[in-house]
Amino acid sequence: MATGTLVVFDPSGIEPAINSPFFAGVVEGNPQTQTVRLYGGRDVGTSAGIWRATKGTFKMDYQVWEFCHVVSGRCVITPAGGAAVTFGSGDSFICEKGLQGTWQILEDMTKHFVINF
Repeated sequence: MATGTLVVFDPSGIEPAINSPFFAGVVEGNPQTQTVRLYGGRDVGTSAGIWRATKGTFKMDYQVWEFCHVVSGRCVITPAGGAAVTFGSGDSFICEKGLQGTWQILEDMTKHFVINF
């Protein structure tokens, strides 16, 4: 029988990384971000946690694969050469490695994420 570990997302007592560099640059506004990593990192090939952002628009150039689940707020993701897609509370999506375009935060948002490096 296989054994494993249950990882519970409990951000209490974890200091968030403020404005950690992830996106390729700011297009509009002065968006601020907080990332609370609750699992893993590059050393294990996977990272998971909670990400928060204030209104604004970022350029995106994904160097990783990411699963996202929007907890609150709204955003618009516009892939380079593609149609804009709006996401809100309860929506889930995947950004594949190599995705480029823009990510606009319409309302301050919180999302859960899982990243594979």
